[in-house]
Amino acid sequence: MTAYYISLLVMSLVSVTLLAVWLIRTRLGTKALIETEYRRNSMPYYLPVAVVCGWLGIYIIAAQLTKNFAQQLPDWQQEFITYSIFAFVEAVIIVFILVAARKYFTAGLAGFGLHTKGILNDIAAAAAIFIAVWPLVTAALFIVVKVGTIIEGPDFQMEQNEGLVVIFENSQLSLRILMISFAAVLTPVFEELVFRGLVQSHFRNLGYSPWQAIFIASVIFSLLHPWMHLPALMILSIAMGYAYEKSGSLLRSIFIHSIFNSTMIAFALFSNRAI
Repeated sequence: MTAYYISLLVMSLVSVTLLAVWLIRTRLGTKALIETEYRRNSMPYYLPVAVVCGWLGIYIIAAQLTKNFAQQLPDWQQEFITYSIFAFVEAVIIVFILVAARKYFTAGLAGFGLHTKGILNDIAAAAAIFIAVWPLVTAALFIVVKVGTIIEGPDFQMEQNEGLVVIFENSQLSLRILMISFAAVLTPVFEELVFRGLVQSHFRNLGYSPWQAIFIASVIFSLLHPWMHLPALMILSIAMGYAYEKSGSLLRSIFIHSIFNSTMIAFALFSNRAI
């Protein structure tokens, strides 16, 4: 455990340093996105709304159908079926978004932010941005726990991510592989295409400034997750939105999202074993 806490301390020191350097260089962020290029596109105004509503609606229907027709199966098999359907739905919507982006964005997928040129820079920048905002994310989670404890007493517990709950409550290898792949790979790709690629770009189309579009997209993104996670996810989402606007690369925000989800899974599994 000593090595664990030392690694957290080192990471925190590096994070604070990176964040401080960015704040100084950008004059507290006010100069960070001045030269941001607008992603030219002819995307219909209803497209982001249709994708988000369709995604949520299919999720609800899929979960209900599984509950109705798989009641006789063990719980872990029900979860496996449910998340397999979720993964299929997200994969289908990803394909739809890619087709739409190729059609509506100038320069196609490259104009949307999907290109392999500079991918190593995207990975390095994603890691740096994640490390820089990590203390703010953990501080937000800490504050939520403290406020919850004050309001509800010592029995207060932070609402856990549903995916992590499934991983902890089921030891079947096939289900765990599915859940980790779903959370660390598929969902980051899907959610970044939706909330950064479509929603954030949509608000830029409406004439909002980069920071305004980032904030609005982040609010929508955060509200669709457990409400106790909202402060932390707002910080993370703003960082991902900034990465997209600054670089024009969706891969950069996808990498940040994937690193975050993978880190949370790793920390949760490590903590669970350590108890």
